Amino acid sequence: MYEEFYGFRDNPFRLTPDPEYLFLSANHQEALGHLLFGISERSGVVVITGEIGAGKTTLLRTFIRDLDAQTTVAYIFNPALSALELLQTINADLGLPATSPSKKELIDELNHFLLEEQAAGRRVAVIVDEAQDLEPSVLEQLRLLSNLETERVKLLQIILVGQPQLKATLARPDLAQLDQRVTLRWHLGPLSAEETGAYIRHRLRIAAAMREAVHFSPAARRLIYRFSHGIPRLINVLCHRALLIGFTREEREIGRKITRQAITELRRDQRPPKRSLSWRFVTATTLGVASLLLVTGVLLGVLPFRDWRSGLSSAQKQAETASTTVPPRAQSQAPLPQPDPAKPSEAQAPLAATAPPSVSPTATVPTSHEETTIAEMFQQHLQSLTLVDSAVHSINGLLHAWGVNELQAGEWKNGVLDFSAIARTRQLEYQPLSNTLPLLSQLDLPVILELTAPTRQETRFVLLLGLAGDQGRVLLDQERVVPLSVLTEYWSGKTHVFWKDFENVGFLLAMGSVGQNVKRLHTLLSKVGAPSDGKFLPARPDTFSRQTEAAVVRFQKAKHIPSDGVVGPLTLVLLYNSLTDYPHPSLGTGEHSAASENPERTGKVARGKTARKTLLAKEKT
Repeated sequence: MYEEFYGFRDNPFRLTPDPEYLFLSANHQEALGHLLFGISERSGVVVITGEIGAGKTTLLRTFIRDLDAQTTVAYIFNPALSALELLQTINADLGLPATSPSKKELIDELNHFLLEEQAAGRRVAVIVDEAQDLEPSVLEQLRLLSNLETERVKLLQIILVGQPQLKATLARPDLAQLDQRVTLRWHLGPLSAEETGAYIRHRLRIAAAMREAVHFSPAARRLIYRFSHGIPRLINVLCHRALLIGFTREEREIGRKITRQAITELRRDQRPPKRSLSWRFVTATTLGVASLLLVTGVLLGVLPFRDWRSGLSSAQKQAETASTTVPPRAQSQAPLPQPDPAKPSEAQAPLAATAPPSVSPTATVPTSHEETTIAEMFQQHLQSLTLVDSAVHSINGLLHAWGVNELQAGEWKNGVLDFSAIARTRQLEYQPLSNTLPLLSQLDLPVILELTAPTRQETRFVLLLGLAGDQGRVLLDQERVVPLSVLTEYWSGKTHVFWKDFENVGFLLAMGSVGQNVKRLHTLLSKVGAPSDGKFLPARPDTFSRQTEAAVVRFQKAKHIPSDGVVGPLTLVLLYNSLTDYPHPSLGTGEHSAASENPERTGKVARGKTARKTLLAKEKT
């Protein structure tokens, strides 16, 4: 907003970890020195810790960018992984086979690669950001990887970067063997008052091509240091707000008065709003209803999905969408009432009684006479299914569309349905979204919609298989054609998407990302011709540069999605959809163009009628 007024070529206080803006305080220089020494000496495990917002990720991105061509890096920026997923991610980042469900096969592939790199005089490192979130079992897997060595050197350098809690985690008795392998440690502390002023000037000069476009007075810098305590992220937030105020006043000198106003506004933004009596009443009522629904869900055993937030509003939300579910009864402290055998209820009905549906090849198309009552019919069918029945029907229909194995008995026992795990075991990705019909049309994938049963006001799931004009083809109890006006009347806007990352690009790629994932992204951008002047030719194939960001932004704008320059699931799905090389089920056909690739598909459909008996038998066993 204020860049043009001050003559900046960029926002000097963006919160993204741009290596170009790295300010090397004495503390940061020491941390960078530890990283470089650890890589050059192959010293085993290096641990860098720092407070939130201290600049750890920016330091990491700079370090990775400046490594020579003799060093290959696997960069793990999403630590919410199992031990198996960690190995798969490392191998994929290094360009190795990464789909095996066997840890031994993955480690053998990695060890063979490391020996080849060692023989060629090259180094390999695994860098884990936000490592404080790693599970102990994953840290133990990293310890085992540190055992990959020859008689003289370590074959794999492991660098863990995280918040101070990482030190406490490594100090646990069960992780003592890993802690003993840490040869270098450094804590990234806050900036001093003098360094805070130098940091502000440094970022202003970078953004203004080394000119003095705006000046923060000594009094303003002192206030900024007192507010931020030398934490770079807080400095950025306050300086950005001060520049906004200066812009509105057309001031090129940021002094004490403007800085005080910026601090006041930030504190006001952080203060919870005052609640009136009526708001308290509404809040109490809402909490009461929520508690009732929670207890009802526990009694029914159908709290299947833990994360129904609107996705893609930020990179952080994208990174957290793969969290697993918890068995619902373990979440409640309330005693469960004993069922009355004289009054069978939904809570007493075994979930296994729901048979996975076999999807018919053609939908039931309403006649002109039926169209007058189709809304009523749809309501009746929507209410005739339970929440779990509708979820199982929808998921099986979606898996059928992708040409992969349908649900197994163990995946939906006791009403727990983990969309993320179901997708992952079939080499698919899962993403919850909050979106609109135009975006669904652009995604061009069958999706599961959350609907509200009209009378009960309870959630139901329906699979959207096709769109044609003002009609939608859906799978509820069977395939039906429903006017979109009827469908959207009950749709909450929440959507569950399964998709396939065909090239293992991964997502949440942004400025500063490096490695094989970025190379694969550049290949896709080149195929779609992201820039308007032809093919995309990056300066460095393995680095997400400003050129990459500009190409991603242009593609996002062309697809009318948020143009933040970050490659998340939505951007990646649309990239694949723009190319003909990647077959997927379509809302136009509702069929998988490569269904014949799955030899089990034909036999599985033929067995649809006996699926219920098979699953019941497995449950009893």
